[in-house]
Amino acid sequence: MAWYLPQPPTDCQRVSAPTVLQIVPTLDGGGIARATLDAAQATIAAGGTAIVASPGGALVPELLRLRATHLELPAHRHPLWAGLTLPRKLAASLREAAVSVIHARSAATAWLARGLGARLGVKWIATLHVPFSTTGLARRVLEARQVSADGLIAVSQFVARDAQARFPQLDGRIEMIVPGVNVDRFDPALVRADRLIRLANTLRVPDGSPIILCANRFDEDNGQAVLIEALKLLGQADVFCLLLGSQGAPTAFEKELERRIENAELQGRVKIGPYVDDMPAAYMLADVVVATGGARQGFSRTLIEAQAMGRPVIAEDGGGAAEAVVPGVTGWLAAAGDASALAEALRSALSLSTERRAELARRAQEHARSRYDLARCNRQLLDLYERMSTR
Repeated sequence: MAWYLPQPPTDCQRVSAPTVLQIVPTLDGGGIARATLDAAQATIAAGGTAIVASPGGALVPELLRLRATHLELPAHRHPLWAGLTLPRKLAASLREAAVSVIHARSAATAWLARGLGARLGVKWIATLHVPFSTTGLARRVLEARQVSADGLIAVSQFVARDAQARFPQLDGRIEMIVPGVNVDRFDPALVRADRLIRLANTLRVPDGSPIILCANRFDEDNGQAVLIEALKLLGQADVFCLLLGSQGAPTAFEKELERRIENAELQGRVKIGPYVDDMPAAYMLADVVVATGGARQGFSRTLIEAQAMGRPVIAEDGGGAAEAVVPGVTGWLAAAGDASALAEALRSALSLSTERRAELARRAQEHARSRYDLARCNRQLLDLYERMSTR
């Protein structure tokens, strides 16, 4: 396998504009992949060089359009084995690129980042995107390696508390940098009617129906099953729910979810749809946006983007996603795993008066812009890169 890398920067560039290598488990969509692209764009905008190593995915062309470099890693290789075999090969290709800091985006990539950092003589950073697992010896080994990083980022207070509780030695070592969103892109004033019409036709959204939107991956149950049960309890025949995030061939859980929809007699009222590129338009179609997952979620980009678009949001309590919601102001929190509580929150959101909905939209946009603006979050990340850079 050959990797083609950019020419190393001059010595004067290295001081203020680091060459950042991010290692990510996939670029096939999702919050981690999007955060990776945001960091790459910020690095390049600051005059640095961005390199991303991953097994590939749908977002690779977008990464390349940013003028970043992509190194394709072997897919489906066990992370422990990859951590033992790949650092030597990668280091040989990266030595001339003058990498100044390595950023591992998951526990699975931390082993590789640590070995590569040792070979290149540079520091490495790990981002904790999700709470730690309680099962599986291999997973616990990877997580222990992850927290040995030279720098640690938590994406939410929930994730930081979880890490501190499991690894007391991390006291004072964790920095919280929330993933920001591009509030200029997620602006309802910029979504033209033709985009809404095109997306509504593609997704076959019925005219005049209140729309509930939930965007999540279908690799496992991320709370969608509870949402199906809540929709059954809601008992409103005119409501239409879009479950977005399908990646093509149905997963085992996606098939199970179809059976749940049928058993709940919600055919025609709940639709599993594909991953959508034009998410600003998708949010504009929605009357309420739901993030499920409870304590398994470290953060929810969906909730921030939806609030930036002025949409009411609902999250399950108990995880990092809930931190993005101002209860009673920008949305609602429902007890995790409680279908009745989720149904009640949906009922409240769908019954908002026109005046109340407009006020909620204004305050939700203010909240997203003041706390989650991408430019501000990127400045924090670039500052950490500079502090960790050894070149």
